[in-house]
This record gives sequence, C-alpha cells and structure tokens, in this order.
Amino acid sequence: MKNNRGFIGRIVLLILAVIALKYFLKFDLIEWLKSSKAQEIIQPTITFLKTFYDWLDGIVRGIVSR
Repeated sequence: MKNNRGFIGRIVLLILAVIALKYFLKFDLIEWLKSSKAQEIIQPTITFLKTFYDWLDGIVRGIVSR
C-alpha cells in the first residue's frame, strides 16, 4: 500500500505542474500537443515504439512457442 501512495503522489504532482504552467506561464499543454510542431516530434516516437513492441512481441512469442 505504501508504494501506491508514492505513485498517486506523482500523478497529483504532475497535475499540479500542468496547472501551474497554465496559470503562471500561460502555456496550454493540450493545445501545444495538438500543434503541428509537437506532432512532428510525437509521431516518429510513437512509430518507433510500435515497431519496437512488434519486434519484442515476435521474440517473446518465438521463445514461448518452443
């Protein structure tokens, strides 16, 4: 139960940080994530993670099926 408290605390801290960005710096994280510049950064990362997952899944399935 003690480990969950640390995890929940980190989530709360992340939410507070996003709120502080919006309030103090007038930076809207959601709008930035929707922008084309952010998508140029995010899409290759997502593609890499999907490719890596498929590769790793193939290896694990090969080991398990032996």
